[in-house]
Amino acid sequence: MAQVIDWPGRMQELADFVGLDQDGLELIQATREVVLAHGEELTASVYDNFLEFPESRRFFTDEHGDVNEDRLTRRKHSLMRWLRGSIDFQMDEDYPIRVLAMGIVHSHPPLHRSHLGSVPARFMIGTISYIQSAVADLLRREMDDPDLAMRAAAAWNKMLMLQLDIMLAGYVNEVPNEPVAGGPQYTGPGAE
Repeated sequence: MAQVIDWPGRMQELADFVGLDQDGLELIQATREVVLAHGEELTASVYDNFLEFPESRRFFTDEHGDVNEDRLTRRKHSLMRWLRGSIDFQMDEDYPIRVLAMGIVHSHPPLHRSHLGSVPARFMIGTISYIQSAVADLLRREMDDPDLAMRAAAAWNKMLMLQLDIMLAGYVNEVPNEPVAGGPQYTGPGAE
């Protein structure tokens, strides 16, 4: 028998667990101008980071290994749309379904790119961590009140963790991919 998951209930339970309340959501919304004023810079830095690593770079290249600028531009616009939506984060019935859909899209490659496999979950986790750090640094630099900046960054971190939990639920069946030449190689104890 299939189990029906109460996604809004799951999100609310985790919000309670991490301590994200209405005050935290209002802090996030209060950062709108600061975050969106630097939104394009933030999204560009996320994708610049992806391009630094062969395992993540390949999702943005063409069949010759060159960066597909059109794809990269579309992904930046998509990330900016997600960033705007994150500022308006709501604990309602729709939001967790949209976030789950993002996880499913990243874990199930389209047919024309199926040879790449899923975007590995570790890159989704790393991306959220990268964004958490970038937003925290941005708020520290741009907000006059350091205590308020720290509390707003903490609220962002909690909200992003809620999203990550639901996104990763879309990774029930991650599609494996082949190692990329020049990608990471374990060289520690026991490596031969």
